[in-house]
Amino acid sequence: MEQGQVIGVINDIQTMCMNDGPGYRTVVFLKGCLLDCDWCHNPEGKRRYPEVIPYISNCTKCGECIEVCPTEALILDEDGIPRIDKALCSTCLQCVKACRFDALICWGRIVTVAEVMADVEKDKAFFKNSGGGLTVSGGEPMAQPDFVYGLLKASKDAGIGTALDTCGHAPWEDIKRVLKYTDLILFDIKSVDNDVHRDYAGLGNALILENVKKIAATGINMRIRVPIIPNRNDSKESLLATAKFIEGLGDSVQGVDLLPYHPYAGSKYQAFGMEYPFPSGEGLGDDIIEPMVELFLDYVPEVTVGG
Repeated sequence: MEQGQVIGVINDIQTMCMNDGPGYRTVVFLKGCLLDCDWCHNPEGKRRYPEVIPYISNCTKCGECIEVCPTEALILDEDGIPRIDKALCSTCLQCVKACRFDALICWGRIVTVAEVMADVEKDKAFFKNSGGGLTVSGGEPMAQPDFVYGLLKASKDAGIGTALDTCGHAPWEDIKRVLKYTDLILFDIKSVDNDVHRDYAGLGNALILENVKKIAATGINMRIRVPIIPNRNDSKESLLATAKFIEGLGDSVQGVDLLPYHPYAGSKYQAFGMEYPFPSGEGLGDDIIEPMVELFLDYVPEVTVGG
């Protein structure tokens, strides 16, 4: 198969982004992630395949979607709102087509590398003038390693800079393969404590920490992204351990991006009919974040807040 015809599943393509690498970026968000972080701001990106997700606030309880579902995957809850049994849903999209109120939406589409690059190359002039380029994000991009490899190679072949935003939970051979066409790694470190990582992200971090050490040893430019999540990894002890670990990665780390929890994802979970384990309407103020910045600056050359 020609590289341009390699198929992947994406959630979205966003242009003119400024928090996902240097300059103006076009960010391709892939579907699929092996982790299950309870603070995830993009729950629609967790599953690898296209899926129907409800927008509860748009539902009029008309029941037309129930009537057209061939697998009986849609059922009414006690409030008369349709709920989707993912085990039965075949993603035939009959319910999406039947809904006149955009209360059922298909998240994810199957595309080729060539189709994505056709969109990316439209912004080539902005990349050149700003030092930007393509960023592949997720979900977790490395859940689709062949597609990521194809995107990054096609981008470099077109003279476009590249960045990969990853949690690092992937076989090393897959990561090593894509590094050849990657200018910058945005690497997420949620916690260096294996038990904490397992409790709140669904899996331990041994593979993640091993991979980030190997990436650092190659000398490729990296920025480490640390989400700051209340009652998960925000204690001074936890952040200090993370800062010391990052210092040990050496000179390839250009800096740390602290990504404070924000409440905006709560409305998305509500719209999807999902529970969100954090207070809505409460973010982390400067009085909380500024001491964290000072802590990390003792160990790394640069710290930003928000990417």
